[in-house]
Amino acid sequence: MKKAQKNWWKSFFKPITGEVMFKSREGKQTAMEVDEVLRQAKIKEPCSVLDLACGEGRHSIELAKRGFDVIGLDYTKSFLDVAEIRAKVNKLEIGFIRGDMKETSKYFEKNSFDLVVSLYNSFGFFDKRSDDFRVIKEVSKVLKPGGFFVINTINGDGAKHRLAKPLNAGYEISKNVFMIDQANLDFKKMRTQSHWTIIDARTKKTEITRGSFSQNVYSHKEMKAMLKKAGFRVVNTWGVLQGGKFDEKTSWHQTVIAQKIAKK
Repeated sequence: MKKAQKNWWKSFFKPITGEVMFKSREGKQTAMEVDEVLRQAKIKEPCSVLDLACGEGRHSIELAKRGFDVIGLDYTKSFLDVAEIRAKVNKLEIGFIRGDMKETSKYFEKNSFDLVVSLYNSFGFFDKRSDDFRVIKEVSKVLKPGGFFVINTINGDGAKHRLAKPLNAGYEISKNVFMIDQANLDFKKMRTQSHWTIIDARTKKTEITRGSFSQNVYSHKEMKAMLKKAGFRVVNTWGVLQGGKFDEKTSWHQTVIAQKIAKK
């Protein structure tokens, strides 16, 4: 299987990959995911929220509809273009910024947000694991003392369980849009390697898009340690984003809510 290039995240995300990633999760599922985040954080509007790696803005828009002051940050311009159009259609004022999450504090003042969310598995994309920790530290800078950080990502032990053998599966994402998903786990580096082949047969000329990506994965113990080191206390953990039990050994996703400790 072809390995992902260095800094793959700069070129992998395109309109067709966005369609595969987001389309089936819009609407009711997005509302359920936001419901769970707000239930766990126990916050109500008016509050300031940063949607980190916001993609096409599905969570940003849902939060803004509920009265929150939202800003979305993402690196992929085509995703942000879609997010801005959707915000206009919904008559919502949401600030969308193109930027690198490793430099979050470059775009915002310290202690700017009551809540920062990193939802739908956007953590661990960088080549260096130290850059993943850097993201958490950057979040701590822009989050108010006592504010909450919700991060949803792959659970390392769950990845060991699910990818004990390489995965090779095919799906029909929507009518006449198909995807072949090949994935494996480097157990030594604890990094996944994935290759997508997307077949779009909705027109007479079938289009095929291929792309590879990789991701650092962390055990729940490692995730808690990083958050603690960056000045957070872990409040709770659940599994899939819309709510569900978390099993440290078998759950594919871990969704962690942490609170920034106020310095005395």
